[in-house]
Amino acid sequence: MVRIAEGAFFSGMAADAYARRHGRLLEPLRVVSPAGDPAGWMVPVGYDDALLGFVQLRADGRFHRYSSFLRGNDSVHVCPRLGDWLDTATILERARAAVGDAVELQAPVLSYDTNPDRLAWVLRATTPGNAPQVVYVAGTATWIGSTDAGASEETTG
Repeated sequence: MVRIAEGAFFSGMAADAYARRHGRLLEPLRVVSPAGDPAGWMVPVGYDDALLGFVQLRADGRFHRYSSFLRGNDSVHVCPRLGDWLDTATILERARAAVGDAVELQAPVLSYDTNPDRLAWVLRATTPGNAPQVVYVAGTATWIGSTDAGASEETTG
């Protein structure tokens, strides 16, 4: 997957000259559909502690898109921290803040909310006596949905 992402990234398919010059491709992350089926890969592009963007590949390995967090050639300071997107403890902390301590959370899985372009970490949440919920975490944003519906409430941190 890294080789495919590199080819797309450095060939110019990712229209982000700053990221191509300064960024480095990080370890690919498997993306699964809301039903749990393989849906592709996210290959983060980092620079120091900043997430410049990511290459998204389809399940068959073909290039889907490049998404940039940069807002100009020198705007690394507006990019999310790598940990906002890639650190399991940070993701769990954000999900916990959204649902409270009494809720049982499963491990985060990289998926999406309704559309594959809405990548987010998904954590299934259950409380005794309550309907199961899904907590979505994407960077500093969190939102909650039911297990069979889209997002219903969004917050940012």
